[in-house]
Amino acid sequence: MSKRPSETLQLLEEYTQAHGTSGHEDAVRAIFVREMRGRTLQADGLGGVLASPAKAGKGPRVVLTAHMDEIGFLVQSVTPDGFLRLVPVGGWPDGVLAAQRLRIFARTAQKEFIGIVAALPPHQGGAQAASVDKVYVDIGARSAEGVARLGIRAGDPVVPEGPFTALAEPGLYAAKAFDNRVGMAALTLATRALDQAVAPCQLLAVATVQEEVGCRGAVVAARLANPEVVIVLEGPPADDAPGLYSPESQGSLGRGVQVRAFDPTAIMNPRLVDLTLAVAAEQGISCQLAVRRTGGTDARSFQAHALGVPVIVLGVPARYIHTHNAVIDIADLQACVDLSVALVRRLNAKTVAALTQYL
Repeated sequence: MSKRPSETLQLLEEYTQAHGTSGHEDAVRAIFVREMRGRTLQADGLGGVLASPAKAGKGPRVVLTAHMDEIGFLVQSVTPDGFLRLVPVGGWPDGVLAAQRLRIFARTAQKEFIGIVAALPPHQGGAQAASVDKVYVDIGARSAEGVARLGIRAGDPVVPEGPFTALAEPGLYAAKAFDNRVGMAALTLATRALDQAVAPCQLLAVATVQEEVGCRGAVVAARLANPEVVIVLEGPPADDAPGLYSPESQGSLGRGVQVRAFDPTAIMNPRLVDLTLAVAAEQGISCQLAVRRTGGTDARSFQAHALGVPVIVLGVPARYIHTHNAVIDIADLQACVDLSVALVRRLNAKTVAALTQYL
């Protein structure tokens, strides 16, 4: 990671606090573009960004990638008395929204407003905002006309209000959008580290869009990058929270980077999985091998590009993702960056070719 931990934390805070629900990743993209200064930048038609070395390298095309978007909402309509109605963008679990704060970005006015999800006190029947279709958002407007005067309209993006917060013990942090801003931080930090020495491949840093709504952005990003190997950096759900933890946990905070071998949307190249685990062992990098029953990532789209691409997913486990407040251990981010860098440095032409030598 950064030589100064404070720089890493500052970057992580900036990424998490950026407003960037799927299809509206502008603020996140601006940070990534700034951090990729000195590299050649290209954008696809959906807003994904490919950053490649200013001087073209040699060797296989290796993509290090993370998605910029977070789950959120769009304003669906405004009631006559000035409350907002929402549609979800990405997977929101029922029961996490009542009385929570949201950030509404008025695109025409280029201003942000705080809204509060309406919830009834026990005197009046208790909280009744179990699902997004039942949610009303109070922004402090008295009428639909008042909302319009603020510049808020249907289609404006909405994200949780979840500040970046240091927790009780050193290294643990809470924030919104660790899925997948922790992956974006890892992508940025690993790319910086790999700039310090010549790699045996062409490293392409790719920030994708719209992962949370079906991995759409990775489809077009793959066409732009045309990769031969892809390393996906993610913020997957941890499984060490109360009610989940077991000795079989494959995503515990503080136990290192998660190396995903399988989920219902992607079977990772077994040879690449073996290589990743071997590199981690050689470098003394803590890791957790994961075989997932649920979920999916951009690996789903990248692996199906052209005639098929070997893909691996490296993740920083995060508790309570897809809510206002997720929790990570910064040591797991360190391990993700370290393993990403070490793996890229092993991906020479011979090694990459061997991943798909089936005949």
